[in-house]
Amino acid sequence: MSHLSHTPSEDATLLTRGYKLGRKLGEGCYAKVYLAEYKPGHESDKNNILACKIIDTANAPKDFVQKFLPRELDILVKLNHPHVVHVHSIFQKRTKYFIFMRFAENGDLFNFILKNGRVSESQARVWFRQLAIGLQYLHEMEIAHRDIKCENVLLTANYNVKLADFGFARYMIDSHGKRVLSDTYCGSLSYAAPEILRGYPYNPKMSDIWALGVILYIMLNKSMPFDEDNLKRLYELQVARKWKFRSKIIDSLTDRVKKLVGNLLEPDISKRWPLDQIIQSDWIAMDPRLLMLTPAEQIALNSAIEERKRFEEKIMEKELVRAKIVPIIQSLLLDILYKSKCLLVSFPSYIVVMMRRTLLIIHLVYTRILSSIRLRDYLE
Repeated sequence: MSHLSHTPSEDATLLTRGYKLGRKLGEGCYAKVYLAEYKPGHESDKNNILACKIIDTANAPKDFVQKFLPRELDILVKLNHPHVVHVHSIFQKRTKYFIFMRFAENGDLFNFILKNGRVSESQARVWFRQLAIGLQYLHEMEIAHRDIKCENVLLTANYNVKLADFGFARYMIDSHGKRVLSDTYCGSLSYAAPEILRGYPYNPKMSDIWALGVILYIMLNKSMPFDEDNLKRLYELQVARKWKFRSKIIDSLTDRVKKLVGNLLEPDISKRWPLDQIIQSDWIAMDPRLLMLTPAEQIALNSAIEERKRFEEKIMEKELVRAKIVPIIQSLLLDILYKSKCLLVSFPSYIVVMMRRTLLIIHLVYTRILSSIRLRDYLE
């Protein structure tokens, strides 16, 4: 995968912008992540330690380049929440994208658990609540993450969590305000909800919540709730609720956390708890401080709600315009067609056909214009 490495020319370009790349932190199919240092213009300014994700589209599949990558970039620049990874800047040079983001000093949750063992219930409560608050923000923005797992939960220097990696994220409503279901299998099998494994269109909000439940289970047990690689067998275990807490820790867990995990790993989506109920659950309430949003969390949530309101208002404006214009255009077209029948009686048949085709083209163009506004136009 040497084609993903950065070149001296790229390093020089980044240096002119104040960025210097360091050691490699990790890599994926189409990307490598490096430690990076950002030095502002003034020598007296403090350096910022960042992570840089380099994505090379040269050898990436067409579907990734045209569908998933544009979604990820579009979503990343819109996010601003204390428990969601913050993007510092994004640059493009030829086939490569350089995404600079907040560096997670303590790595990810997966490696933390491997190194330190299971997480205490009190610490799991804090981290789980931060994840739920971050996910609530995304869902208010009508964004589904679709790849929630321990590897995508980052730990800062102060051991706060941030949800990262939006490679599979997508909007959950279209440009007309209509809710859309997902039909793409995304994420890791171990975190996939049963409705995903069924292979039918699914509500990605609810599958995100299932994945939250898997993370909570892992934090408490240091193991997966369903240890099965066979897709058919995994689905059967999920639907039958064939999971249990490890015998070594079950007696040390509170009934409240057991109840919460059960309602997160609920195969029936009509019974699976929504985020509001999760955040206000009895288990979270065991630490009353966690029931209140911090100022930064409240500001971010308010911003998401306002963004959603603006989108809905633009949808309404578009529908009002459509409601006014459509009858006028239709009336004009009918009038033209009626008059053309009267006037074209004496014309040769080939001229009549040409004029009718012209009218049809005008109608099709008009219809296309009305439906041409895309979702991102409303979210800017």
